[in-house]
Amino acid sequence: MGDDLKASIEALTKTVTSMQKSIEANAKAIADLTIASSSTSGGRSGSGGEHHQDRPPKHWRPEFPRYDGKSDPLIFLNQCESFFTQQRIMPEERTWMASYNLQEAAQLWYMRVQTDEGTPPWPCFKELLNLRFGPPLRSAPLFELASCRRTATVEEYQDRFQALLPRAGHLDEAQRVQLFTGGLLPPLSLQVQNQNPQTLVAAMSLARQMELLEHVEEDDDDTTENTPATEAPVFSLHAVAGVPMGNPILLRVALGATTLVALVDTGSMHNFIGEAAVHRTGLSIQPRPRLTATVMNGEKVACPGVLR
Repeated sequence: MGDDLKASIEALTKTVTSMQKSIEANAKAIADLTIASSSTSGGRSGSGGEHHQDRPPKHWRPEFPRYDGKSDPLIFLNQCESFFTQQRIMPEERTWMASYNLQEAAQLWYMRVQTDEGTPPWPCFKELLNLRFGPPLRSAPLFELASCRRTATVEEYQDRFQALLPRAGHLDEAQRVQLFTGGLLPPLSLQVQNQNPQTLVAAMSLARQMELLEHVEEDDDDTTENTPATEAPVFSLHAVAGVPMGNPILLRVALGATTLVALVDTGSMHNFIGEAAVHRTGLSIQPRPRLTATVMNGEKVACPGVLR
């Protein structure tokens, strides 16, 4: 009996030892898998950037975006795509989720679409939404972007450029910089080009800084113009009326994108050009709200601005 008990204890001891070894081996395997998984995830994060994880942070669920039809739908659609990717929404569920979060004019539009055509698949939904609420682009979005020009402030031009950029297709950084800089128009475009910006962000920053410097210079000019010792620009009545007296001196001059005929008027202190002629040159008028010119009879005429 004693021998049997001793044999049983020895067998049980061997079994427990074997189980312990098996548990340790399993624990080591799990630990190795965890380390390998962390390394792989870290590699993806390092190569793809912090904002392209397969899953969103734990315990975080983003709110689905809403759209009322009062702005460009491109932002709304991009947020939808991000939500669908992070939450792994099936393609057949995407149109329903997006349409459920439409508001006001956009929801009324979708009610008509659903009545006329049924529930469109997600790619078709995106196309229809862009056609209805997107900007009135021509058939060539890249041409639209290349035609974008600064007509007011750099900030306003920058906003229009960035609104057109996502629809123009893939462009490398050098092409973006060239398109943006060219649309600034001389002399600002030349000033930015001389700094040779390598990125679009750098080009936009330079343009805003140089515009600010221009405003400072204009303020200095305005101060000088308003001092008592400075006389307003003067031009003769003949120049205003365009009436030739005697043998007028006419010169053909090239200005901007056009050629004009200039009248040499010895009674004028400065060079003057009509607004209609300015539009033909393609140059931008630098506004001077308080600038006036004096006709030889003493009458003062308001001038919209200057060309440099």
